[in-house]
Amino acid sequence: MKDKKPPDLYIIKGDSEQPKAKATAKKRRLTAKQERFVSEVIKGATQADAYRAAYNAEGMKPSAIYTEASLLMGHPEVARRLQVNRTSIEKAAVSSALSRRRWVIERLEHEAAHAESDAARVRSLELLGKTSDLRLFTEIVETRDGDASPDEVRAELEAKLTSLLSG
Repeated sequence: MKDKKPPDLYIIKGDSEQPKAKATAKKRRLTAKQERFVSEVIKGATQADAYRAAYNAEGMKPSAIYTEASLLMGHPEVARRLQVNRTSIEKAAVSSALSRRRWVIERLEHEAAHAESDAARVRSLELLGKTSDLRLFTEIVETRDGDASPDEVRAELEAKLTSLLSG
């Protein structure tokens, strides 16, 4: 093989106008059948069922349907649309969970302040203390890095048992 000489690059001074976007960067449109496929997948259909609903697949073998559906899922705009939909569903779920959490905490705070019985007030305060913001009633587990020899573990256990039995 011949070694090719790298191209010579020159800096050209020009006006300060920004370069225009390439024509290929424009948003691609899906066909009506691709839109239907995306819609069916969003509704929860399998890829093959979505392909059957969107395209005329009567005479096709199941393996061909699976292949075509898989290829369609790999289409950049189809994949982007499905990802956008998944992202919006996840955002809605997080928002809904946060709203429910906020409502529960507000109700517990109200109960803690206005409960008729002491038991309800204490239980409300306990549940508020267990929230992830406060973590008042969480167990703390101590772990150690490194390995101890069996003799060290035995000595430590004997010391703890002696202190428990004598105390």
